[in-house]
Amino acid sequence: LGRVGGWIEDELLSNGVFQLACSLGRAVPPVIPALAKVSSRALSARTYTDIPYKVFTSPRRVRFLEMEYALPREAAVPALRELKAMLERSPLKVSFPVEVRTAPADDIALSTASGRETVYIAVHLYKGTPHRGYFTAVERIMTAHGGRPHWGKIHTRDAAYLAGVYPRFAEFTALRDRLDPDRRFGNDHLRRVLGD
Repeated sequence: LGRVGGWIEDELLSNGVFQLACSLGRAVPPVIPALAKVSSRALSARTYTDIPYKVFTSPRRVRFLEMEYALPREAAVPALRELKAMLERSPLKVSFPVEVRTAPADDIALSTASGRETVYIAVHLYKGTPHRGYFTAVERIMTAHGGRPHWGKIHTRDAAYLAGVYPRFAEFTALRDRLDPDRRFGNDHLRRVLGD
C-alpha cells in the first residue's frame, strides 16, 4: 500500500470516516447496521511489514469507552455466541466491532492470562453513547465464564470477585500487605479491586 495507502487506511478511513459514521450513529442509532456493513467493507484486512512499534500501534483518534475481559480460551465460542444472541435480542445498536485476541498462559500473579490459555473479548461504544446497559449485559456474560476484567478498562468487579478468578490473588495481596502496610499507594479504586 505504501505511505499514501497507509494514510488513507489509518487516517482517512479508520479515523476520519469512522468518526463521522460514529457521530451519525450516535445521533441516529437505526442507521448503525447500514454503516457497519459499509465500514466492514471499507476497512478490510491488510498485510504489511515494518518495525514492530509501527506495526503494532496505529493512531486511534475516534474516542470510545471500552470493556475487555480475559476468559479461559475454551469459553471463547460459547461467550461470543451468548454476546451475539444478547445483541440480537436487544434494541442496542453498536457501531464498533467486537475485538477478539488470544494469549498463552503465563505465571504472573495478577496477569489476566495467569495460569490459563486466554481469549480476550473487548467491546466498545462511541464516546457519549449511553454505555451502562450494554456493558452490564456484556459483563454478565463474561463473568459467567470466569472472566477477568482488563485492569485498565471499564468494569464493576471488586476484590471478592477477583479473588475467585485469580488463583494467586491472596499471594499478591499478602505481598502488598508486607510492602505497603499503611496503604500509601492506596486509593478508592484499589480498595475496591484489591480490598482493604
